Amino acid sequence: MTALLAPFSESYELACAEAALLRGSWYEIDLGAIRHNYRQLRSLLPQNVSIYACLKRNAYGCGAGPVARTLASEGADGFAVASLLDAMAIRRMGAKQHILLYPGALPAAGLMIEALDLTVSVSSIDELERWRSAMKKTRVFIKVDLGFFRGGASPLGAGQLLAAANAYSNVQVDGIYAHMSELPTSKPSDAGMQLQRMQAILAEAEVRGDRPIVAMMSSTEGVLTYPEMDMDAVDPGALFVGVPESHTPARRVVLQPALKTICTTVVAVKHLDASLGPVPDLPGYRPGMKLGVLGMGWGDGFPRLVPLGAEALVGGSRARLLPPAHLEHVRIDLSNAPDARFGDKVVLLGRQGDEIITHEEIAALWGTDVVGLYAGLRDHIPRIYA
Repeated sequence: MTALLAPFSESYELACAEAALLRGSWYEIDLGAIRHNYRQLRSLLPQNVSIYACLKRNAYGCGAGPVARTLASEGADGFAVASLLDAMAIRRMGAKQHILLYPGALPAAGLMIEALDLTVSVSSIDELERWRSAMKKTRVFIKVDLGFFRGGASPLGAGQLLAAANAYSNVQVDGIYAHMSELPTSKPSDAGMQLQRMQAILAEAEVRGDRPIVAMMSSTEGVLTYPEMDMDAVDPGALFVGVPESHTPARRVVLQPALKTICTTVVAVKHLDASLGPVPDLPGYRPGMKLGVLGMGWGDGFPRLVPLGAEALVGGSRARLLPPAHLEHVRIDLSNAPDARFGDKVVLLGRQGDEIITHEEIAALWGTDVVGLYAGLRDHIPRIYA
């Protein structure tokens, strides 16, 4: 367990850069943007409202450890993740803040959770008993389902669960939280009604004398759209990487994207001469054309089917990407880049020279949205931090 908790070396960023050089593909992550986005949020919240930065899915693909270290230096009060691997990365970066585990980990990991000093989410008395049996002292956040039909105790059962947790001397109740419904139903769950349910649970806990110190229910959309839901703490996530997730914000923020570039390299170049046989009967192929191969494919997060109109930047110019995509490679038409050579940098997202491929452009072509683009970043691709 000691090795799991050992901190990263101070040359971590250098090691990332070296890995990118060896791999030939990389993501560039702007930690300055994450600092900026945190400061935007902090300036809008009352000082008594804590910020638990939600860094699930490896901090939306940006790297849970480096992002947590950045936010810790800015004053983040805690973190929230679903994966133990993310929690380990945060601890190994030296962050001492409170870490809440969303549903995902199981009591079999109890010893590791104790060693990492994590707080688990509990949605039922059965879960509570299983966690108690796995650890000497169990730190919990009571999770409530306000109409999301996902994890969490129902409003009817939340009080009973809270009372049961507080009855045990080896259980420490650190807080209570909920996530608002995002179900795309024909009649969406009313935000005001969800708030009323949470307020009723807290009012009953006040009467019993077991209201937790921390109550929270605002993720990114909630914290920007419903200031009345601030409570004791908020746990936004996408906001920190630059995605507001709110179409009608009551709080205005100017966010910066944390994902600066998606880059790869040209790993082969050839002209299609007659010795290759007939040119493939596929869009974009022509006899005699200059063809390149990139060191990134659908196993690296690129779409399995090359989108019509997909382009990359090479030599400061746009170049068409050609079907089909392979596990670790995709082809590129280098007709507009006559000087392109083996080893040249290619930008799939970001700026090169005067040209830019935006987050919105690539997300639309890849059949997702911007937050989906972040969530699709692959952990085996190195990250360079700026």
